[in-house]
Amino acid sequence: MIVLGLSGLPNAQDHLLATTADPHPLDVRNVQGLDSAACLMVDGRIVAAAAEERFDGDKGTGRFPVHAIDYVLRAGGVERDQVRAIAHGFDYDRHRRVFAASRDYFDSVLSGSTMTKALEKAGWRDVADRFRPVDHHLAHAASAYYPSGFDSALCVVSDGMGETESLSVHQARAGELKKLHSQPVSQSLGFLYSICTRFLGFASNSDEYKVMGLAAYGDPEPYREFFERLVTFDAATGSIAVDWPNGALRQPESGYPRAMRYLAEAAFPPPTQSGEVVPAHADFAAALQARLTQVLVALVSHWLERTGETSLCLAGGTFLNCRANQSICDLPAVERVFTQPASGDDGTALGAALHISHRLGDRYVGDAAGFQPYTGPSYTADEVRGALDERADGVTWRYVGLTPEYYAAAARDLAEDRIIAWFHGRMEFGPRALGNRSILGLPRGERIKERINSLVKFREPFRPFAPAVLAEDRDRIFTTRALAPTRYMLCTAGVRDEQRAAVSGIVHADGTARIQDVREEYNSVFWTLLRAVKERTGTGCVVNTSFNVKGQPLIMEPGTAIDTFLRTSLDRLYIEGFVVEKP
Repeated sequence: MIVLGLSGLPNAQDHLLATTADPHPLDVRNVQGLDSAACLMVDGRIVAAAAEERFDGDKGTGRFPVHAIDYVLRAGGVERDQVRAIAHGFDYDRHRRVFAASRDYFDSVLSGSTMTKALEKAGWRDVADRFRPVDHHLAHAASAYYPSGFDSALCVVSDGMGETESLSVHQARAGELKKLHSQPVSQSLGFLYSICTRFLGFASNSDEYKVMGLAAYGDPEPYREFFERLVTFDAATGSIAVDWPNGALRQPESGYPRAMRYLAEAAFPPPTQSGEVVPAHADFAAALQARLTQVLVALVSHWLERTGETSLCLAGGTFLNCRANQSICDLPAVERVFTQPASGDDGTALGAALHISHRLGDRYVGDAAGFQPYTGPSYTADEVRGALDERADGVTWRYVGLTPEYYAAAARDLAEDRIIAWFHGRMEFGPRALGNRSILGLPRGERIKERINSLVKFREPFRPFAPAVLAEDRDRIFTTRALAPTRYMLCTAGVRDEQRAAVSGIVHADGTARIQDVREEYNSVFWTLLRAVKERTGTGCVVNTSFNVKGQPLIMEPGTAIDTFLRTSLDRLYIEGFVVEKP
């Protein structure tokens, strides 16, 4: 059986731009239904999944994923008429009465008809008979539960908002998900973090990870009491409450002006975006991060005890917060954790497909090594050669193939403190670069963070870098329980004091690092490179950041990879057996 999963609300961004006079650039993502994506499942297996942003270059776009759909169908060798069900990670039509006061907005943006009409416009037939809307939080929960491999687990979903809820707790057993608890949008932890992100001069629904990084430079004490009043946990009911003043969540298209005034009265005038680490801003971020972590830990602990579960599944944009994930993974009651690598709304394309596939009788069939996020496009040597030939005046190259010589050359470059781009195999699904579309460096390299931030990535100087490390070297360098989130850069770990100098480029201001645990069965090509690095340096560890520059989605195809290589200070590009240099 063939199921196509979709995420996104095709008209949401256009509606905001059409109805808002001159929106601020930091507010243009304050809409529901971003991160559109497509996923194809065949007989219970994930054949392909990718976000639309990777194809059209519009980072985080929620527009109709026409290119992603075309890709997943090609990857599966499937024609449109062969798709039995089209699963969508929203089901607003069940809540039409809630939006009775904004009927035009509902019909033009939220209704499932926006997706069915977009499919029909793209040439699909018999859409209504095949269309299967899925509750947004159920899609998130399914995206984590089924790939986890756990028969029984507690599933927690937290994001900005689904249709009418912002947090939900599910008990999963024998392939079925039962909702135990949910919270309305007014109590959203995702909105709390996004609004505070906007208050600090960054883009909501986009730059929350920057605030997480900034928090490590601050002291939470000056704003601790404020956030403890604003966000509380009820131990009797297992609920989180966010006590915003009336009207704080209104006018998102204008940057939540009532919430901005409230935060300014409690803290300081909203700053402009500069990338500079200002102590008060870092302290505010630190207090926000600390409180988010505290209430999530309290919530998870409560529901683990109440259900008796010891396995945990996490999804929703909140759980891309790897610092909070570390505290959750360290809970004594937790034995196993799986966090969906595509925990944002792109992952609901996967989750909706998983849910409908299961409902129609196909049990999920996963990889023996665990969930593999490498579901995007890959390219042949001939395709890479063609892209290089088109840019013959700008680059020199030689083809070596994936040979010992190739890995040795890349390892030598890294050992000699060069910064390289590494492009191999299928592109990652989700926001983290996990060794197939990566920029790599030596962790103890000369000013490695400053060089990558300023000369390659063109991004804020306070931003940290993550390490990819061989599993055999992990415990010598880091302190971690090494649960599944460490495979996907979704959980920070402490850096051992005696190792900090040796890996100084990946140690953040709070002494942690967001690690990627690399094993041969996870990614054999990347693992082979790290083995070669270990032979030269004594440690199988590299700086691993995404192959893109500020404002650009993770790079998907060879032409963009070569063009980005040429306009940055990257030293070499290693791409499908080709070693590429600048003249």
